[in-house]
Amino acid sequence: MGLGDITRAGVLAAVAECQRLGRETFRRRYGFGRALAYTLVTDGESYDSKAIAGVAHMYSAGALLSADDFSGGARTVAHRLRALGFTVEDGSTAADRPQRVEPQILLQPRGGARLRGAQNFAKSVRQGIRIADIQDILGDQAATLNFLYPDGIARLWGATPTAQADNEKVRALRDRRVGDDVYFYTANRFFARARILHLFTSSPVARKVWGAGEDNATWEHIMALGDVEEFPTPVLAAPILRRMKVPAPLRSLTLRPSETYRSVLQLLPRKRQPVGPSSATAPSAIPHQLTTESLLQQLGSLRTHRQPGSKTPSRHQPLALLWAISRISADMPRLTPWALFRTEVSPLLAEFGLSGSQVTPEYPFWHLRGSGLWEVHGMERDAGTAPGTGALDTHQPVAGLTHTSAELLRDPLTRLQAVIKLCNTYFDGVDQRELLNRVGLAGYATADGLVDGDKDADGQQGAAATERATGPAARRTRTSSQLVRDAAIATRVKELHGQACQVCETRLQYRRRPYSEAAHIRGLGSPHDGPDEQPNMLCLCPNHHVLFDGLEIYVDVDGVVRQTHGGDSLGHLRRHPDHWIDEEYLQYHRTLCELNRLTMS
Repeated sequence: MGLGDITRAGVLAAVAECQRLGRETFRRRYGFGRALAYTLVTDGESYDSKAIAGVAHMYSAGALLSADDFSGGARTVAHRLRALGFTVEDGSTAADRPQRVEPQILLQPRGGARLRGAQNFAKSVRQGIRIADIQDILGDQAATLNFLYPDGIARLWGATPTAQADNEKVRALRDRRVGDDVYFYTANRFFARARILHLFTSSPVARKVWGAGEDNATWEHIMALGDVEEFPTPVLAAPILRRMKVPAPLRSLTLRPSETYRSVLQLLPRKRQPVGPSSATAPSAIPHQLTTESLLQQLGSLRTHRQPGSKTPSRHQPLALLWAISRISADMPRLTPWALFRTEVSPLLAEFGLSGSQVTPEYPFWHLRGSGLWEVHGMERDAGTAPGTGALDTHQPVAGLTHTSAELLRDPLTRLQAVIKLCNTYFDGVDQRELLNRVGLAGYATADGLVDGDKDADGQQGAAATERATGPAARRTRTSSQLVRDAAIATRVKELHGQACQVCETRLQYRRRPYSEAAHIRGLGSPHDGPDEQPNMLCLCPNHHVLFDGLEIYVDVDGVVRQTHGGDSLGHLRRHPDHWIDEEYLQYHRTLCELNRLTMS
């Protein structure tokens, strides 16, 4: 594999990640230095060509190219990036680069009670308009809005036309442009801002969204907005208006150039995220900080297709998400090319999809963007709202979990909760244990997970792969790595408890010596990736060790040991003052038992 494997979609994905992390952090994360000669330039911004190419290879072919892998030097990188349609500059051409267009500032009065300003802002900006509700009157704007808002909710604001020839409003309507910032004004304060994603004129859309005034005029000059942010504390407008030479109070739509905008930036709240041109993915309408709770909520409320006459949601998106989560668990790249997605997800759709449903991997590959947890890079804007396999084969985009959702899912507990949410919501009546095994999450079947060496050379688990035969057991040569455990920590835990089981108090004698076992609460193997430390251990007898690892017993929030199936109590877990047990590990094990209860029911 080499530079020839890099695709345009992979480059776009790498550029998007660099935009999110910043050039320095991006280089440091992937082990690259600053570009000395060649820089990739797109949308007016410069990027280190080797770093972009190395990460683009990871998203195109599955393996990162390190700085040492570029045997041909930066010139070959530049050649490949140019062949993919990108601009690459060397030191002699950097001075000729066109300057990036900075945003202007559009001052937008919200309107008072007579114009239903507050209600209209809440309806069409804060809450948003369902594109499906206005689809029949959008005409040729439908494709654009569906592209800009993959979740199906458009954030719109409009203005009425004016009969005057050349006033503030006329100039603002004429000269505003995509990428400008809009500041909403009411009661002598700026209370929100947004970015213009698209401009169009439509009286039918305006009448359906906002109605018409007493003079039968409607807000037909429409802005599609993104990066909407309402200020926690509205900002006093007078000093800002005064510096921009705008009369107060603000009574008309007003546009000021980027130079004037820069002069008042220090008076405005700091942006929660930088304003720039749209990336290869559709921009988020309202930025928000994804948390574990909101991640799980979004996983449980996917906008899935339903077959005619059926209330059962399609399993295409949940299956694709389980597959993507397994990649995070295996520390694989979060973004994958369409060809690999199609090859690996199609069999899952055929085996675990609803009876009678078609195998259409293109559906989740594209439409998972609506979940807010998924992104697609490399599709041209004219690809349509639902590109088929032909378009995907032509463009060869890459897709996968967003950076934020992938980072959250690297936490084992969050990942486990996500698997449970998907299984519990979408896979009723499915052999969930087999599903997890097929999707690459077999380690959730036990508390200790899959450790290195648990699979043979054919990918089978050793115990299941051993064939029964008469005579001496056959042997095979196998090379594997094993987890390194600290025997001293386990010995210390067992000594603190006098070799007595913390569940049943049993003290076994084996070969005239006391015998007990140190059990890890959150297993060391994949996908649990627990730590080998004292707070993550229990002292158990062999029987209860097997039951604990087999997810047949757990410790509840009150310290009571219970059976997973039925909930019967086995008594309190005995504690020792010098053996602190981390409650987070017990919570993880309880959650794992909950998954076991689901998959075994």
